This record gives sequence, structure tokens and C-alpha cells, in this order.
Amino acid sequence: MKTLILAAAFVAGSTGAIAQPVSSADPSEQVRYSDLDLLSAPGKAALQSRIRAAAGRVCDLSGTERTEAFSANSRCYRSAVENGLREMDEVIASNVSGSVLAASALVVSGGR
Repeated sequence: MKTLILAAAFVAGSTGAIAQPVSSADPSEQVRYSDLDLLSAPGKAALQSRIRAAAGRVCDLSGTERTEAFSANSRCYRSAVENGLREMDEVIASNVSGSVLAASALVVSGGR
């Protein structure tokens, strides 16, 4: 998974776009952060918001009328947000430790 994330991030480039679709078996979306200062509270909050928005799009929370579908999509959303926030924490930890990452995006995946 980490290799896929890094590979996708390297392919992504370093433009300021917020999110772009990624092709994979599970629905996923790249969330860019090159325009954010992740060592600041506002930067972290902005990336958290982007992660949650991407998870909502990837897991399609709109229009689920059946309880089973809503439950599955809710689990997808929680998992996608959790994984995205974990990736964010890894990026921040590497920045704090002085490691330089060439990546400018992380991947939020539905993992259904």
C-alpha cells in the first residue's frame, strides 16, 4: 500500500490541485498538500478537510437509501478518513524529523 501511495504521489507532480482521481481496483483519490504548511495548525486543518471531502466522494455518501448501503458506505468513509489521516501523520513526522519527501499528495482509498 505504501509503495502504491508513494508511486502515485511521484506521478502526481507538484501542482496545487486539491484532488484528482487515481486508477486502481478500489476507488481512490489523490489529495494534494504541496500548497500547505503541514507544520502549522491551519495547514493541518486544511489537509484534514481535504481528506474528509475526498473520502466522501470516494465512498459516495449521497443518496444511499437502503440501510445496508448506507452502513457499507459509512464504514468505507470512516476507513478512508482514518487511512488518510494516518498518511498525513506520517508525512508530518517525516517533515519534523528532517526527512525530505518528494511526494506532494497522499491517496485516500475507499477500500471496500
